[in-house]
Parts: sequence; C-alpha cells; structure tokens
Amino acid sequence: MDDINLHYRFMNWRRRIREIREVRAVRYQERYKRMLKNGDTLSYQGNSDEVGCYVAPRPLSKGNCYFEVTIMDTGVRGTIAVGLVPQYYKLDQQPGWLPHSIAYHADDGKLYNGNTVGQQFGPKCNRGDRIGCGIYADTFDAGLVTVFFTKNGKEVGSVVVPVVPDGLFPAIGMHSLGEEVRLDLQAEWGSEEDDSVMMVDSHEDEWARLYDVRVSGTVSEGWPSKT
Repeated sequence: MDDINLHYRFMNWRRRIREIREVRAVRYQERYKRMLKNGDTLSYQGNSDEVGCYVAPRPLSKGNCYFEVTIMDTGVRGTIAVGLVPQYYKLDQQPGWLPHSIAYHADDGKLYNGNTVGQQFGPKCNRGDRIGCGIYADTFDAGLVTVFFTKNGKEVGSVVVPVVPDGLFPAIGMHSLGEEVRLDLQAEWGSEEDDSVMMVDSHEDEWARLYDVRVSGTVSEGWPSKT
C-alpha cells in the first residue's frame, strides 16, 4: 500500500511540474497580430482597416524598466503607438485605447491613457526617431507607478498610472501600410547623460586650472608650461 501511495504521489508531482511549465510557457510568450516579426523588426501586415498590435513576453520591472522603438518607416499615415498594456490586451486595439493601457502616438504626438481620445503630450515623431517608454522603479506606491516617455533620448513627459496585477507589458501598435519599427527591449535610458556628467566631474580640476590660465594668465600647479 505504501508503494502504491508513493507511486501516485510521484505521478501527481510530475503532473504538477508539467502544468507549471505550461503556464510559464504561456505567460512568457510574445503576442502579435497583423504584424510580421523578423528579428527585432516589426512591420504592419494588415490592410489599414484594422489595427495591428505587438505585446512583449515580459512586463517592465525594476530590473528591466525601459524599452525603445526606432521608426524605420512611417508608411502611409505613421499611426505608430508605443506604450504599456496588460498581458492579454486585445490585439486589434491601439495601445492606450483600452483601460489600463497607456501609449504615446507618433502621428499626432498625443498621449492615450485608457481612452480613444488623446491629450496633447509631445511632438510628432517621424522616420528615424526613437520613442522610448519606461517606468520609474522607485515610484511603486499603493499600486501606482510613474510611466515616462522619451523622444530621441530626451524625456517628453510622465504620468502616474495604476499597476495591474500581472504588470505592464511593452506594446507597439500600427495602423497603416508600410509602417515598420525596430524594437529594443533591452534599451537603457539616461546612460549617455550619466556618462557626460561623469566626464565633467572627472575633469573638474582641469577645468579649474584652465580657468586660472584664462583669467590670470598664470599656470596652476600640475599643468605643463609651454617652453
């Protein structure tokens, strides 16, 4: 009897492990419709009557809190949206149109926050522009988080939104022929600015010495003199 019980316990354990793996496989699977994905490139494959949408396999988190989209082609209308949505967002809707989603739209520069009517937010975006979207990881408070958007590495603006239980997933929407973007889910924001600040800080003494030369005509100690 003990052997039989042990056998059934083992079989139940194996079945439970298989179920967990299946759930994880579904949870971390990217979803898209009316789009062609080739590596990190997404292109619209509809007939311009219906929206195409891509949803990334994982939500933004403290360890991965930013992503970017580079517009390769604006197509007929440039109706490209970049934002965050719930995991099982409807793929025939632009990000930002439905509740619990938010997106910056390239064609009109408006922010759509759970509504099909957008609010003026930033500049329009064209071919070659980079649109970024991220969250400030230190702003999680009582189910709220600050979402920010960037254009070509500079912040456009931010807004506080509720955090849904499964998190907020990177999403891209398109709605006209010829639209194409390159997606970078591992992008970093602020690194260029931080590097420049570090460079200025590391050369602070040299700048001070150069100032002495310009103002007083003297050379501070440590600077080589011309012979």
